[in-house]
Amino acid sequence: MIKSINTKVFSVLVLSAFVLAGCGKDDEPAPSAELGKGGELLRYIPADTPYAFASLTPLPDDVLDALEPKLDKVLLSYQAVLQEVVAAKMAEASEDEMSAEDKERAEAFVAELSTILSVEGMRGAGIARDSMGAFYGNGLLPVFRIELSDSDLFEGTIARLEEQAGSKMAVGSAGGQGYRYFDADDVRIVIATIGNHAVLSLVPTAFDEAQTAQVLGLTQPESSLADTGTIQKLIADYGLTNHAVGYLDLPAIAERFVGEPTGVDADLMALFDHHDRELSDVCKAEIREVAGIMPRMVAGYTGISVNRFDSKLVMELREDIASGLQLLTAPVPGLGGDSGALMSFGLSLNIGAAREFMEARFDAMEEDPFECEHLADLQNGVASGRQALNQPVPPMIYDFKGFFAVIDEIEGLDVATQTPPTSVDGTFLLAMDNAQNLVNMGAMFSPELAALNLQPDGNPVALDLPQMQAAGMEAFAALTDSALAISVGGDAETQVQSMLAADPSDPSPFLGFSMDAARYYSFMGEAIAAGETGGDDAPTPELQAALNEMMQSVAELYDRMSGDILFTENGIEVNMTETLKD
Repeated sequence: MIKSINTKVFSVLVLSAFVLAGCGKDDEPAPSAELGKGGELLRYIPADTPYAFASLTPLPDDVLDALEPKLDKVLLSYQAVLQEVVAAKMAEASEDEMSAEDKERAEAFVAELSTILSVEGMRGAGIARDSMGAFYGNGLLPVFRIELSDSDLFEGTIARLEEQAGSKMAVGSAGGQGYRYFDADDVRIVIATIGNHAVLSLVPTAFDEAQTAQVLGLTQPESSLADTGTIQKLIADYGLTNHAVGYLDLPAIAERFVGEPTGVDADLMALFDHHDRELSDVCKAEIREVAGIMPRMVAGYTGISVNRFDSKLVMELREDIASGLQLLTAPVPGLGGDSGALMSFGLSLNIGAAREFMEARFDAMEEDPFECEHLADLQNGVASGRQALNQPVPPMIYDFKGFFAVIDEIEGLDVATQTPPTSVDGTFLLAMDNAQNLVNMGAMFSPELAALNLQPDGNPVALDLPQMQAAGMEAFAALTDSALAISVGGDAETQVQSMLAADPSDPSPFLGFSMDAARYYSFMGEAIAAGETGGDDAPTPELQAALNEMMQSVAELYDRMSGDILFTENGIEVNMTETLKD
């Protein structure tokens, strides 16, 4: 019966439910190289794991006291969405595909599963407020391990799911440890309660008991991530907290395919008839070289408080690539951080430096070309890339340094009635060297623009243009030697000056955005609710209502969001800030 309700979907839902477990009761949120309460979980993670992400210290009590009620509302709205999605799928299924009894059991199963998506539901499943968890690779195979407050509660939850499904999962044993499982094609989803831990993993159906036991970590590895100091170093190097931190090691993954696999990876490769002998030594070396361009991705939080979460994602790059990218950005007034506006977005790019960067990459690939046949397309791209760089472009293009667009307010917009906005307040800044030349070029084609006599002194000039007058918009423009700004709306004169006078961030982001997250998610919910129904791919009215409710609950959780993508000595860094409503 379980197969009839789509075991692949089930596996995702079960994993998602437990990943959403709460964390909390530590009053020390400051970054620390100490592993914290969850450090014991690292002893189950092999030292050579190619990927690992773990929560090591519970969130502070005051954070969860503020967060849990709103998060619970979001989770409850997910319940409704999940149930409506399944109901819609059941309605589409013919009697040949699923009997009425199967449909009834499937809906009952999902209803039971959805109860876990709440703070109370997770507590009832044995997942406590301070439960720590880890997602990692035992070799390439994924494992999710989470602490339980009461293993009997977890077992009871699984038993209720089986009861609603009308069929129990198959039971296996590995190393004297029992586990439940179900198969989806050639993949086996394994669920085990081992002491005070719940362990979920994916293994090939062909794995025997010994192989399955190794993946589940019935015994701790001889050398574990707790012994290497890798996590502690990431925390120290990137200023991360130990609430949640992890990494993905790309060369380690590549080595599983080009090197000599060990442990469960050797069994996995043998099972899928993988032979590293199929690759020449040249290919192996060059694949390792490509993997070394971005050796690792690192993620974690840099700060957590009652109403603010700061996070960082780092895509580490080879030193010469990272150094080259740092030259690609340019100062753009206002770009970087949170603008405080309804929405903002901007980019900085030194076109000349970008061209030199690409030329250097092409030069290197021509001087030492890839010889591996599997990298032929990459090598062949050098010629077309070089040709694109040699296309003539107007010299003014190289003056471009970036832009920054801000929308302060939108009034009159009604998605439900498809009513367009009656007014928009916003500002657009174009950063470029010799900005006066751009204005002079425009004046050659527009007498109205020429009449403005816009000078690079930063003073606002009213845009009394026919197009603006026809739209009933008040607009101002201002110019400096390095930027042109245009603002529309009731406070346009002040805004255009403020934009030009804003300080650029140092370093300047390659990309940056910020938004009123509450209004964004509320708008998305309204847009979903106002969408068409009745089409082949259109959601049902009930699903639309559930999705709208979900978006509105998210809107009640978040206040603002902002993010910057930076090129640093480490590589590419993505810094995100989410503020929560009081």
